[in-house]
Amino acid sequence: MAVARRLLPDWQSQQGELLRRRWRGSWMRWTGDAWKEMDEQVVRASFYKRLEHARFVAGTDRDGQEDVRDWAPTKQKIGNLLDALGAITLLPSEVDAPDWIGPPPSGDGDSPIVACKNGLLRIRDRELLPHTPDFFNLVSVPFAYDPQARAPAWERFLQQVWPDNQESIDALQEWFGYVLSGRTDQQKILLIVGPSRSGKGTIARVLAELVGRGNIAGPTLAGLGSNFGLSSLLGKPLAVISDARLSGRDGSQVVERLLTISGEDTIDIDRKFRDPWTGKLPTRLMILSNELPNFGDSSGVIARRFIALTMTLSWLGKEDTGLTAKLSAEMPGILNWALDGLARLEETGRITEPASSREAVTTMQDTASPTSAFVRECCQTGPTCAVPVDDLWAVWKVWAEDNGVRSLGTKQMFGRNLQSVVPQLHRARPRGDDGKQVPTYTGVALKDSPRNPPGRDSARLTDPEAVLSRAESRHTALRADDEDQGGMSQ
Repeated sequence: MAVARRLLPDWQSQQGELLRRRWRGSWMRWTGDAWKEMDEQVVRASFYKRLEHARFVAGTDRDGQEDVRDWAPTKQKIGNLLDALGAITLLPSEVDAPDWIGPPPSGDGDSPIVACKNGLLRIRDRELLPHTPDFFNLVSVPFAYDPQARAPAWERFLQQVWPDNQESIDALQEWFGYVLSGRTDQQKILLIVGPSRSGKGTIARVLAELVGRGNIAGPTLAGLGSNFGLSSLLGKPLAVISDARLSGRDGSQVVERLLTISGEDTIDIDRKFRDPWTGKLPTRLMILSNELPNFGDSSGVIARRFIALTMTLSWLGKEDTGLTAKLSAEMPGILNWALDGLARLEETGRITEPASSREAVTTMQDTASPTSAFVRECCQTGPTCAVPVDDLWAVWKVWAEDNGVRSLGTKQMFGRNLQSVVPQLHRARPRGDDGKQVPTYTGVALKDSPRNPPGRDSARLTDPEAVLSRAESRHTALRADDEDQGGMSQ
C-alpha cells in the first residue's frame, strides 16, 4: 500500500483528479473526453517498466548506513501492488455510466450530457461545458459540436426510405439521441426490417460513425446465447446485430439474454482467462433483418420490447455507392438532428411507436406465443370472467389446428402458457348445478361473438358442443380413410 500511494500521483491530474479507476473488475483510463477500458496486461507491463530499476530503503545496516535495495518487481509483487491501487482508486460497481462521480456543475445533475470533442454538451440548454474526469462516460462522439450544422442529404435519404411515414423517422431520430445520451431507461430494442438494399446498413453505419466505431459491438443473435457471447458487449453503448437469423435450437437462451440486457438487469458475463464480470450492461441493442424474427416465448414479452421500423422500398441494382461518404460529411448536422430527437424524447418520456411498429410487434408476439394470439382473438379477460377448463381446452385445440400450430402440448402446458399471457388467471373448482366440482379458469372467458373470417359460424369456436361434434366428425373421417387405404394410413 505504501508503494501504491507513492505511485498514485502518476495516475492523477495536476488538480489531483484520478485519471485511472478500478470499476467492475476492469481498469478504466480517462482519455480526455471519455473513460476507456485498459487491457490488464498493458497495466502490468507499465508497472514492470516503471519499477524495474526502483530502489527502496529497507532500514539501516550495522554501521548505521541506509540499507538500500532493489525493489525487483515479480509477478507476486506486481499483483499485490495492483490490488492496493485497485483499493485506492475503486469506483463502486453501483455507478452506472454515464454519471457524475464528482460534484456536477450547478444544476447539471438532472440533464443528459453528450460528450463531444470540444466539450460536454448539456442537452437542456445546448451549452458546452469543459471536459472533466468527474463525469464518468464511456461514449464520446468523434467530432465537435457545431450548433449551426445541418444534414440535408441525411434528411432527404430518410424521406426516400419512409416517404409517407413520418412517425418512423421520428422514432429513428429519438433512438439516435437515446443512444448518444447513454440512457437505458426505455428498455427497448430497435428492430429495422426491410428487403435487401433498403437502407438498413446505411442507417447502421451512420449511427456507428456518430458514436464512434470503437464504441460498437457486432454480435450475432446465436452468439448471444453462447458461453462467452456477451463479453464483446462490455463497455459498448451499442450492439448492432446485422442479418439477424435465429434457429429454434438456441432461441430460449437468446430471448433470456435479450430480456436481461434490455431490461437493465444485473447479469454475470464469462470472460476468457479472466474473472466473470457482474453488472448492468450499458448496451442498447439494434437488430437489422430481412424478416421479422421468430422468438420462442410463451408469454410474448420479448415482442413488446421492440420498436420495429419497417421498410418497403429497395434500391437493389441502383444503389448509390457514394452515399455513406456523403452522409459522413454531415456528422455534425446529424448530431444536431439526433439531439432534437433526444429533446423530444425528454419531453414525451417515450420513444415514438409508429402504427406500422405496433402491427409488426403484434405479429411477432403472435408468432412467439400462439397462446397470446388465441386469447386476443377468442377470449375476453377480466375479474368477472370464467370458463370451464375443458371447454377452453377444446376451443384451443380447434383454433390451434386451424392456425397451423405445430405442437398443441398438454392441457397442463396450455394452462401454464395461458397464465403467462393472462397474469390474473386463477384455477378454481366451483360446484355446478348438479353439485359436482368443475375445474374452471377465472379471469378469462370465451368471447360471445369472436372475430372469425367471413362465412364462418361464430359459434364454431366458442360452443363446446359444436367443437366436440366437429372433433368427432374428423375422427370418423380419418377412420373411414384408414379403411379405404387398407388400414395402412396413420
